[in-house]
Amino acid sequence: MKYITISIFIFCINSNVFASQAENQQIILNSQKNCEPGTENCRRSQLSAERTPVTKDMRKFVELPEITKKILRQRMLSNLTALTQIISLLANNELDSAADIAETKIGDWRIGNGSGMGPGKFMPKEMRQIGMSMHKTVDEFVKIARAGNKEKIYSSLGQITNVCVACHSSYRTQ
Repeated sequence: MKYITISIFIFCINSNVFASQAENQQIILNSQKNCEPGTENCRRSQLSAERTPVTKDMRKFVELPEITKKILRQRMLSNLTALTQIISLLANNELDSAADIAETKIGDWRIGNGSGMGPGKFMPKEMRQIGMSMHKTVDEFVKIARAGNKEKIYSSLGQITNVCVACHSSYRTQ
């Protein structure tokens, strides 16, 4: 059996901005100054360093009604679950099953059935366009998987996750 490992970073809606390894090292060093191991001051200093934002969150804040935030968060978790299933299926060379999951769990049909009543109606135009491009990218993935094109399948999967990252690194709802 062929095992394939794919690393994908998907930014959650309420994710923090990541720091470089050097920045993290500097935070740790600063928290350890004048810190005697085992003392309460040392423990508080370490906890403070863990909670200190490394950089300002530069993503655009999008205010959404609370129910819309919940629906959007539920859909994002559903998409993440589907992507995880797709990766497992691809690792087992089950391209048709991966296409089925992509089509039924992430594909265009999920967008309010075209009624304009989904979360997109509350999003800025650019954010909505990113969301639509993700669904179109999924449709392309489905075509490639159904054609059995193993050479293009991982590139296509990467395009899906690139769109996810583009949106999650540009917008936030909290």
